[in-house]
Amino acid sequence: MYQHIVSAIDGSHNAEKAMLHAGRIAKTCHARLTLVHVSNLQDISNMDVDLTATPLLHQHAQQRSRAILENAQNRLKEELGIDCELHCAESWHGRRDMATVLVDFASEHEADLIVLGRHGRSGFRHILMGSFVENVLRTTRCPLLVIRSTDPEAPVWATP
Repeated sequence: MYQHIVSAIDGSHNAEKAMLHAGRIAKTCHARLTLVHVSNLQDISNMDVDLTATPLLHQHAQQRSRAILENAQNRLKEELGIDCELHCAESWHGRRDMATVLVDFASEHEADLIVLGRHGRSGFRHILMGSFVENVLRTTRCPLLVIRSTDPEAPVWATP
């Protein structure tokens, strides 16, 4: 059925649930699974002014992405006994651009399915932060599976 599944990872509990779901589908279908982390460079530079517009910013983003992705990869091996590919990407322009980066990656690598976790923000937080999932939904031509969690948001693998 599916040949290549892409799952976005951000270190959150909801992304973990989606990743495990994607892993189960990949295992059942004998599909390739790629975990993608898109770093928001604007957020990272706002956290540490010293990193703004320097090679250190990209280095920090890569290190953080690698840590999140490798922890997710280890979790997949432990829980499901499967391997996956890892991909780090970057964006300067917020959630809409981050969604475009993910959709472009999925398209370029001929993904059959994108699996995302939904944080379930609503009201003012949703207006301020936008919805990554909604932006992916608007732009992808690939089937999209959204795993929504009612559990509170708690970082699972996030590293400082």
